[in-house]
Amino acid sequence: MAALTETTSNVTEFAGKYKVVVVEVDGATSTEATVSIDEFSAVVGAWGQLKQAQTADCASVVVSTTATTSTILSVIWYEDDGTTACTQNALDAYILAIGY
Repeated sequence: MAALTETTSNVTEFAGKYKVVVVEVDGATSTEATVSIDEFSAVVGAWGQLKQAQTADCASVVVSTTATTSTILSVIWYEDDGTTACTQNALDAYILAIGY
């Protein structure tokens, strides 16, 4: 998987163990790719949200960790049927990750 182009990234640190990062990614750079969260030692949860209104070609984005203690996130866009991976016209997305 190729690495996605990050448009913006903002890390917020809280008292205690966890940090939160919000990353805006450019969907046009790949429709199945990875994002590396270099500011973390481990990601414990991650979610994705489309930045624009969904289309038939691109209706959702799914974000998951690639391993239990990984800081690399797998990002896949899906068409409106929810099962077919988007191969064209991917939209920009926001990724929210929690880790330490």
